[in-house]
Amino acid sequence: MIDIKSIQHFVAVFKRNSFKGGAEELGVTQSAMTKSIARLEHELSLVLFNRTTRLVEPTDSARILFHRAEELLSAHQALLDEARLLASGEMGALKVGVIALAAETLVGPALARLAQSHPQLDVEVVVGSADVYKDLALGACDLAIGDEANFLQSSHAASLRMQAIGEEAVVLVHRPELLSSNRNNLSKLLQFPMAIPSRYYNENRLFHSISQHVEGGDARYRLNSLSACLNLAASSDVVTFLPRSFAEQAQRQGVIEVPAVDLDLTVRLVAVSRASHSQTPAVKAFHAALLTVRPNIQIS
Repeated sequence: MIDIKSIQHFVAVFKRNSFKGGAEELGVTQSAMTKSIARLEHELSLVLFNRTTRLVEPTDSARILFHRAEELLSAHQALLDEARLLASGEMGALKVGVIALAAETLVGPALARLAQSHPQLDVEVVVGSADVYKDLALGACDLAIGDEANFLQSSHAASLRMQAIGEEAVVLVHRPELLSSNRNNLSKLLQFPMAIPSRYYNENRLFHSISQHVEGGDARYRLNSLSACLNLAASSDVVTFLPRSFAEQAQRQGVIEVPAVDLDLTVRLVAVSRASHSQTPAVKAFHAALLTVRPNIQIS
């Protein structure tokens, strides 16, 4: 059996390119570090470092194993953390980064469900980050709720794990009095100023086909809130785009109208966590709440 301490020693030496530096980082003697690495090399039947009097250079085998070793250490720490929480009867805390669309259609109901199932869980929700996947990759949050299109374009996708939540149609909306006739004519509707949820404009190609139909190919207003887009459309000659479940609630109240035009536009919502980290009890509980809510969204 490989001692987890040997893996810690390997990672430390790899990062510092030095047995002395690795030993100082972990608070052990250089002799103990050297013996630990030699023992690990024997157990793996591999040479991990080429040693000279002046330099410690990782071998190709070490470079291949390094990320696996980091994942193992992360999983080991997650196991200890989870065991500690279970032993104390606590759930810990959770920080979730979400895009505006998910915050106003899915996260709110999920938090209400979570308050019933896990009232002891502390949750912080951060809405509208410039790059929610970068925040997650850098450890600024524990879980991200976003859309698949943006996730697949993210430079951080390789280090993250995606789980589909569901997809929902996006519909065009406007105030009921905007057009007395031809209200279902998409080309006429798109002649009015557009408001687009900002996190879905430059970063997401979902709206590219719509902008092509608009003279100038640009939206006039970008708002980081579905509610703000709704209020603007309800009180002006602006048309906007909302998830169907969100729009239909407002339509039932007579605030806006959803014309019978097919945009052929959907948003696929996903929950994203770090691939190198095991899911904590808090993350698992939140994800379960997301899948339970199902606010008119097709669950995958």
